Amino acid sequence: MDIPAASNPPLDLSGVPRLEDIAFHPVSDKYRQMRLAMWGAVQFFAAAAILTPFIIFKVTGEEELGAFAAWWWPLGIQCLIAGVWFAEEWLGFPRRGYAVRERDITYRTGWMFRTTTTVPFGMIQHSELSQGPVSRMLGLNHVKLFTAGGSGNLRIAGLAEEEAQTLRAVIEARTRR
Repeated sequence: MDIPAASNPPLDLSGVPRLEDIAFHPVSDKYRQMRLAMWGAVQFFAAAAILTPFIIFKVTGEEELGAFAAWWWPLGIQCLIAGVWFAEEWLGFPRRGYAVRERDITYRTGWMFRTTTTVPFGMIQHSELSQGPVSRMLGLNHVKLFTAGGSGNLRIAGLAEEEAQTLRAVIEARTRR
């Protein structure tokens, strides 16, 4: 019995649409405000923790501040991390968005650390809407998509409530096919 040779011809990728050419829907600008407020709170508490020993030395009138020289390193490192984090939040936010196509949904984020995730509708097991207390106050929702195997789960954060409900309805309709 002759077994036919397996065929695996190469694909012509010139006809495949590029993700860069897709129009992405942005997330709410309120989400940017929420993320920047969180950045500010973290920076405030980190700086306060680092500067507390210096303040204690100044208040108590200690003459030996030689030990304080070591505190400049953590403060400098914290400022560097804060700057990179701020740049990622500020410059990366305009790139944050999602696109719904006929067969899949794509979400992208980041400026320095870029992520683009595409999940086919056929892999989505279920979806969920979630809100934390701050998100609820701002009228924001997060759409979570859970995939078969769990390796391709996707979370689209910072959507207005109505937009999140509409997106979830579209996803549910597409996954029932």
